[in-house]
Amino acid sequence: MSPGVQPRDLFDLVPCGLISATTRGDITTANDTFLAMVGRMRDQVVGQHLTAVLAPGSRLYFETGFLQQLSAHGRASEVAFDLQLADGKTLSVFVNAVVDADRDGGTLLLAVFDATVRRHYERELLAARRVAERSETRVRILQTATTAFGAAASEGEVTEALAEAVRGATDATVVSVHLRAPDGSFTARATAGAPRPLAETALLAWLDEGAEAAATGSTSPSGGTQVLPNSAELRMRFPSAVAELRAARIEALAIVPLIDDGATGGVILLSFGRPRRLDAQTVDLLDSLAEQSVLVLQRLRLRELISYRSLHDTLTGLPNRLSLQLRLDHLLTETRPSQQAVALLFIDLDGFKSVNDRFGHLAGDTALRRISTSLHQAVRSGDMVGRLGGDEFLLICEDADEQSLADIAERLRSAVRNTPLEEGLHVSASVGVSIHRPDSSREKPTAEALITLADEAMYQSKRAGKDRATIVVA
Repeated sequence: MSPGVQPRDLFDLVPCGLISATTRGDITTANDTFLAMVGRMRDQVVGQHLTAVLAPGSRLYFETGFLQQLSAHGRASEVAFDLQLADGKTLSVFVNAVVDADRDGGTLLLAVFDATVRRHYERELLAARRVAERSETRVRILQTATTAFGAAASEGEVTEALAEAVRGATDATVVSVHLRAPDGSFTARATAGAPRPLAETALLAWLDEGAEAAATGSTSPSGGTQVLPNSAELRMRFPSAVAELRAARIEALAIVPLIDDGATGGVILLSFGRPRRLDAQTVDLLDSLAEQSVLVLQRLRLRELISYRSLHDTLTGLPNRLSLQLRLDHLLTETRPSQQAVALLFIDLDGFKSVNDRFGHLAGDTALRRISTSLHQAVRSGDMVGRLGGDEFLLICEDADEQSLADIAERLRSAVRNTPLEEGLHVSASVGVSIHRPDSSREKPTAEALITLADEAMYQSKRAGKDRATIVVA
């Protein structure tokens, strides 16, 4: 000890608060450092119970846990407390304490350390850990959703994966995905959780109100994710659905729009059974999932469009040559009952070249579209009529005898003759029919051979005067 430095000086000047108290918790001494911590005079501290300098939240633990720990073990280390300061603020501290059983029948000796910096660091560390955990969760949810989206082969599979991902990203009671139909209404496509059909119907009815307004986005959530965190806001937003929402015990709702090329192509509805707010990170995650799903839906629709166009005639919308070829190949190679025949009706429009020459190709295209519609309406259910190209069409018939085929050929010729066309246009059709019976002793023909035979029969009709049918058996 340096000359002139008294023990009392050391007690008062050490950089931590020092307190002694009875085993009941009454303060007997306190150094200047501790008095400075709490901002009180010595006579305001000494003689008071230790709980008098503790914040309310710390008093309960002091009485129910801390004193019992000292009684059982005789010491405690780095126990966190909050001191109640004279100005009403609190100070975070760590307390080390021992019981000196030999002093005055038992004395508590406490060392009090300012924990402001450490507690601040711990809070920052905890916050950083939570951010990291949330980032990890976000990445995991996005990766899982991306994998599911990548494997999806239909709109249904995409929306199911989306509903599951959204529910995994929140604690929503129910998540439902609804896509906008061509008429502007919303159609349910997937649900995660126990469905609330009445409530969803009421909500969608509200969203469907005013088809024109919905199409422009004024009644649809096209501005981003909207959160209605409590029943009061739900009543304001959906006044006509209050009863259904109450019956379904929905206390909060989130609406995530699926924006497709600037328009609302669908919505995700998140229903909560209690008041619920979504933080910015969760909303951002929901928006990301929605954007991903829209891209996948666009890809699937494009693929479907490409597939459709590869099998259909662009002018008339009828199946094209490739589609007809695939259907015919299937019929000729599959195992079929022996009594079922396969027949082709080759249809060629009589004098159609003069239509293009006299009235132009635009009028010719219009005539082809109208005639295609007439042919499609004239065939039996299950039969396929398509356009081979130009003014040639082909009808594939199953299970038809010669008389039935003659009747069908007559309907086709009548349909062409009676198709309403521009004034001055008159079109008829020559039909050639080829039939293959699986039970015949002849060798099974190829699809191309059967088409060629029907084509030759059609030319026989042409040579015989046009607007008639000729039937041949393969």
